[in-house]
Amino acid sequence: MPPPRAPDPALRAATAVVQLHSGESARCRATGAAIHLGQGRFVTAAHVVDGSAQRMRGGCPAGAAPLMISVAGSPAPARLVGAGQDRIDPGIGQRYLGGQDVALVVPLRPLPSLGTATLCAGLPAAGTPALLVTPRRSQRTRLLGMVVETDPRFGAYLEIPETLAPGESGGAVFEAASGCLAGLVSHRDEPAAGQPALPRTRLVPAPVVARFLAQAAPVTAP
Repeated sequence: MPPPRAPDPALRAATAVVQLHSGESARCRATGAAIHLGQGRFVTAAHVVDGSAQRMRGGCPAGAAPLMISVAGSPAPARLVGAGQDRIDPGIGQRYLGGQDVALVVPLRPLPSLGTATLCAGLPAAGTPALLVTPRRSQRTRLLGMVVETDPRFGAYLEIPETLAPGESGGAVFEAASGCLAGLVSHRDEPAAGQPALPRTRLVPAPVVARFLAQAAPVTAP
């Protein structure tokens, strides 16, 4: 009889991904994912929870409030601890200083037991097999190289060869072999005019997430 297969590290880590939304009405709502890092801490894409989506729509006076984390279909209120600083330029759009499209949120009541993600210690090699996990899908993929923003103030991103939809921001990309969190889903890479529209999505790399967390306020779990 063959020995039992060891649990897949990436699939085990995928249990750390939950659904998140901000905004008080359907018109003003922004949705995405959050990733549990343990000790009452969840990371997500800043643009899901910092009110920027609501500001760009207009007519949403409450901004990103209220913020809710949903585990197994049961929502829990949460608060925003900190988020990267964005800048919106005409003709360019929204960008984050240092590439920190990252936010830290904490639930305001205890949640059911969840998996815990661990950040990768460094940048993966191009071609590394990976698992993409969002509220909409769990999909095998691979990590591409780093892409540096034209303006160095806005950092650099990892990429995957996938096209993601609204509502998947803040999702996780785990290294397949180790299950560590390689990157946080940020935004689609829109091709320049006249260039082929290859599927590309940009990720905030784990070292950038780690730097952001080192600057964030300490968190006390509920």
